Parts: sequence; C-alpha cells; structure tokens
Amino acid sequence: MQLIQRHLYFLLLLLLLTACGSKSTKDELSKELQSVKSWTATAHFVGDAWIHKAVPTTYVKQTLDKTQQELKTQTEELSKLSIPSSNRGAILKSLQQLQDTVSQMSKAVENNNYPAVTQQVQQLSHQEQAIAQLSLAAGGQP
Repeated sequence: MQLIQRHLYFLLLLLLLTACGSKSTKDELSKELQSVKSWTATAHFVGDAWIHKAVPTTYVKQTLDKTQQELKTQTEELSKLSIPSSNRGAILKSLQQLQDTVSQMSKAVENNNYPAVTQQVQQLSHQEQAIAQLSLAAGGQP
C-alpha cells in the first residue's frame, strides 16, 4: 500500500512540474487524462458488476476490449503532447500499467477467475485515484 501511495505522490509531483507547460498542452493533457479516467472507471464498474454476477460475461469482455482500445488510443495521444520527456515517461508508464491491469482483468474474466478479477478491480481503484490526481494537477476535474 505504501508503494502505491509513493507512486501516487510521485505522479502528482511530476504532473505539477508538467503543469508549468503551455496552456494548450495543459488543456490537452487534462482532456486526455479525463478520458483515461472515464475508461478506467468503466473497467472498474464492469468488473465489479461481473463479480456480483450483475452483467453477462460477454458484455464484460466486449467492454474490457473496448476499454483496452481506448486506453491505447489515449496513450498514443498523450505521447504526442509536448510534455517534458522526464514527465512523459512517468505518465506513459502509469498508463501502461493501467492497460496491463485491464488486460489481466480481461484474461481473468475469460477464465472465470473471480478472485483475480476482484484483485484487478482493487488495483483499478488505486489507479483511478492516481489518474484523478494527475487530472487535477493538470487543471482538470478530480
């Protein structure tokens, strides 16, 4: 847990440093991070619903596939922004970890592995907090 908190604080610090960039870059960064935050929340919601057997597996798989595609697109868009290279690396690494979590969740759903999906949903919860902090530091909504 302490490692996650340190990671969150590190990302927040990096984003604050990034916030010193141009207004248009800040706006674009905020917009992209809001989209990432939304897709992360979608994956969290659908995973939690699947754990509670409130949605069919087919729907969850389709939603997680779409989430993975959108997160990849957002990562590509973020990589094009004029973010200082040291900060860009940390942000993109965080997004890669998020993509990995969604991918692992998708595999766990495929295998009907409820404990693994529960673990991935918990991980997404921490990652949602990190994305919210990044978005807030970029001038977006929490």
